[in-house]
Amino acid sequence: MLSASHLKKPRRKPEIEIRLRGSVPLFVLLLSLITVSVCAADSQKPSKSEKPAVPTNTKAPWARIVMIGASASAGFTESEPLGGPTTLQLRLNRYLDAALVTSHEPVRNFSSAMFFMQPEGQGQTQSERALQSNPSLLIALDFLFWFCYGDGPTDKDRLQRFEQGLKLLEPFQCPLIVGDLPDASAAAERMLTADEIPSPAALSAANRRLKEWASARKQTAIIPLSAFMRNAMANKPLTVHGHTLAEGKTRVLLQDDKLHPSPVGCAVLALAIFDSLLSNQSFLSSRDIRWDAREVYQLALRPAGGSSAPAKPVTR
Repeated sequence: MLSASHLKKPRRKPEIEIRLRGSVPLFVLLLSLITVSVCAADSQKPSKSEKPAVPTNTKAPWARIVMIGASASAGFTESEPLGGPTTLQLRLNRYLDAALVTSHEPVRNFSSAMFFMQPEGQGQTQSERALQSNPSLLIALDFLFWFCYGDGPTDKDRLQRFEQGLKLLEPFQCPLIVGDLPDASAAAERMLTADEIPSPAALSAANRRLKEWASARKQTAIIPLSAFMRNAMANKPLTVHGHTLAEGKTRVLLQDDKLHPSPVGCAVLALAIFDSLLSNQSFLSSRDIRWDAREVYQLALRPAGGSSAPAKPVTR
């Protein structure tokens, strides 16, 4: 979700980022609060012998994960509108790779922070590239954002464009995780211009349509991106995989621009994505995921192919 106050194009901006403030101990403390107790979780799960059998025509989706979307997925920070080292640390595929314990190919990320400039063209290109990659799982966290946000003289225009976004997701037969539309009005006049923001009625209608669309596709799960942003903006509790991050501890998940996830937010979003998938695909094992958000965060920020020591948190 990037915008045009940074590039000279219709004033558009990103969809989800963060500049974090605070010391390293604060980050570690916050992430430790999100960590799920493996022992507690396992004690409530059925034994392997009780676990539902995996359908014979279904394979685990971890093998080849592909991402499409805008700046929340591609990585964006206001200090590097055209990309840079901090931007690379915000690419969501890093956190998905870090969260997966099981063997898998590196997550392929076709997302672009320039999505807002031409949603239809970017969406078509990304959809085609993803199809050609033959994914075992498609993650479209913020793919639909600019099909409702951005240009749209009327609610009807926005909803018609939203249908175009849905059509681009229809060819995929693999499991699909798609984010719903958040209320990003808090980012007005910084990341978004007022005329880029859909009315509450249009936003509500688009999310209802998404639920209807997904309900007819058993392989599709919706991740509540709207709840993630709403709770983070209000510093309200947020629950992921049965564990709640307390009130007053969630604002750190969003950057100062009130639109993009911070590095710690990316770690939590990665776990929320996999939690949505497991809720939709009951035969999958939660043991394939590293549910410790602190560990995911640290692993994701290690230098590529680098040392065993975790990278220092990104701070401002």
